[in-house]
Amino acid sequence: MTGTAPMIQVAGVTKHFRRKTDLAERLAMRVGLAEEPPTVHALDDVSLQIAEGEVVGLVGESGCGKSTLGRVVAGMLPVTSGQVARDGKDIAKLKGAEARAMRLATQIIFQDPMSSLNPRKKVIDIIGEAPRLHGLVKRGEVRAEVERLMGLVGLDPAMANRYPHQFSGGQRQRIGIARALAVNPDFLICDESIAALDVSIQAQVINLLVRLREELSLTLLFISHDLSVVRYISDRVVIMYLGRVVETAPTDRIFDAARHPYTQALLEEIPRIDRRGHRFSSVKGEIPSPVNPPQGCHFHPRCPFAMDRCRIERPVLTQASPGHSVACHLDGGTGRPLSEAGVTTGDIPAID
Repeated sequence: MTGTAPMIQVAGVTKHFRRKTDLAERLAMRVGLAEEPPTVHALDDVSLQIAEGEVVGLVGESGCGKSTLGRVVAGMLPVTSGQVARDGKDIAKLKGAEARAMRLATQIIFQDPMSSLNPRKKVIDIIGEAPRLHGLVKRGEVRAEVERLMGLVGLDPAMANRYPHQFSGGQRQRIGIARALAVNPDFLICDESIAALDVSIQAQVINLLVRLREELSLTLLFISHDLSVVRYISDRVVIMYLGRVVETAPTDRIFDAARHPYTQALLEEIPRIDRRGHRFSSVKGEIPSPVNPPQGCHFHPRCPFAMDRCRIERPVLTQASPGHSVACHLDGGTGRPLSEAGVTTGDIPAID
């Protein structure tokens, strides 16, 4: 990390979604003939910081709010409550040139490279359109800039006049990365950006991101459900469950001394060579609906160590040791590691 003040600061962010209603539905609800549409609680009082030059891995099961948080941080979605600050400034209050500069400096790389690229445009237009429209390059310099960016991400510049369907999945993701880099950002949000790729291609894209981070001094929010990948690329890991942060720590500490039962359960199911014959399975039970999340600790219906307190009182994210915070009544509420409470990673049961 190259600075002391955080580049990105998320403070108490809550995000709710509710389907829009038409006039007829609103009239029906007013007279009691229809119910209000359900509210999806995507994010629930989320706080985190990202320092300049840092790579933060954001991990959790599908539906936990990872992608929503990424879009909120990018300024693509407004918050229901809370604040997202970039370099100390609330992004929701930025106007004019400041707002434009923030949007250009923060770019997002999406999961499916085929659906995120316009199939009717050539690569030269996909990559070159934004820098040309924003005046970063002159019209006559677009081809040279696109070819430079293609070379930077490992693509043959001679393929600039091809369409997305003429590339492989890994190549299309490289096009997406080049498009993001075309406006000279310093912060990239990678939203499951390798999940749709073959394993061998995933390694190539990850190595590309690692190299680009060093060469371009980038800050990354790397969103993934794959802890093995996150361990390789991240400086720090944030674990989310059903819209809440349940644990955050430097990467090595998460993998060597995880303290939240959910984190421990995820780690227990990572394939390793020294665990041949181990029966791998998902975490016990289904993730509850964000329309009607459980009271208290959101994880308590699936936690083998849940107490009565867990069912009624939300655990606060508490610093258990320097740089390591956890939201668990077994740990954060007492200041004791789970191992001292008779809980170890090996105690997490094999789950149906």
